[in-house]
Amino acid sequence: MAFDSDNALNGTARINREKFPEISTGPVPIEPYISEEFLGRERDMIFKRMWLMMGRTEKIPNNGDYFVKVIEVLKTSIVIVRGRDDKVRAFYNVCRHRGTNIAAGHGNCKFFTCKFHGWVYDTEGHIRHVADESQFFDLDKSKLNLHEVHCELWNGFIFVNFDEKPRESLLEQLGELAVQLNDFPFPEMELAGSWGATLKANWKLFQDAFQEGYHVATVHSGTINEYFTGKRNPHARPASVRLYKRNRSLTFSFNPEFALHPSEKFALTAGQAISQGAAGLNIKVPGVNPEENELFSFDINAIFPNCLLDTSVGFYFIHEFWPIDAHTTRWEASTYFPKPANAGALISQQQSVALFRDTFREDIATSEGSQAGVMSGSLEEINFADSEVTCRHLYEVVTKLVDGEW
Repeated sequence: MAFDSDNALNGTARINREKFPEISTGPVPIEPYISEEFLGRERDMIFKRMWLMMGRTEKIPNNGDYFVKVIEVLKTSIVIVRGRDDKVRAFYNVCRHRGTNIAAGHGNCKFFTCKFHGWVYDTEGHIRHVADESQFFDLDKSKLNLHEVHCELWNGFIFVNFDEKPRESLLEQLGELAVQLNDFPFPEMELAGSWGATLKANWKLFQDAFQEGYHVATVHSGTINEYFTGKRNPHARPASVRLYKRNRSLTFSFNPEFALHPSEKFALTAGQAISQGAAGLNIKVPGVNPEENELFSFDINAIFPNCLLDTSVGFYFIHEFWPIDAHTTRWEASTYFPKPANAGALISQQQSVALFRDTFREDIATSEGSQAGVMSGSLEEINFADSEVTCRHLYEVVTKLVDGEW
């Protein structure tokens, strides 16, 4: 099926309905976006059982490097650390004495020392010292090592799973996306910009703002609108969509009529930028544009449950959506580019970083307004368009899992 045809992008055909007849088309209830009881089921059936992305191994390149990650929905935090044996591990950030955190922030150390009573653990999680040990009764130190959390790596990404016996391996959960992105040059790129916010929006509702293009013409009218819309595709419909068991992927094309600003043209002469596609640069990168769209701009790859890994030519960016309660989310975003070879390349990248920043701010404001609307009592259901099939897919996967359908 030619997803890049005029009928797909500006006609009346409901292309995704034809491609995915198993996906529903009716309205969906608002309960999953406002209910604390529903979030409790998501916590027990999803966040406690599935592999969750924690960050990149570049954050801990040396033995003894660590960082702390807070997972509010599970009411806990963990320490990700590279041990003396170079292995990356994850531990509950909990002293086995009386529960105090053993670490904060990030850094490098040989030992973790609890600030309450001075118990000491090494970077492999073993208990190394109990202050005034003679005063304890029948203390079995073999049971006092840090409580380890399942930790696996894929392509430089760190994932953890809090289930005692995970039902799937990380590769099984990543499924088709692991195959598609296996050769993408993640290691060749470094952090170029990062953002974060705590906002009044459900984690799924906010994630939806980043996995459809229907809002681009209105929300982003002052930033990236003309990159993607135009006569050919006035509502920024995705050029192609791929729905998997739980994950999903979609491709967006650029507007061939878009005229680059002189500053963008200059940026492209020096290095990578968001507008590379619009400039007509025919660059092949493994793992992107799986359906070979001639006007390719970027792919959105949704790693269930709460991570978007978006890939393009010369850069990628990550979104994480961490629920705090049913209508509050902690969001983290970061973008990666190749190490700039010179000042011109750095300027080129920073032009895109600034554009990402402004675009993300627009999405935050809109999503908080949407959350207020669904909680107002005036709305009982949500209607998704055919071009928003990825939002509907996320809803359907979540509802099946909270109902116990693995």
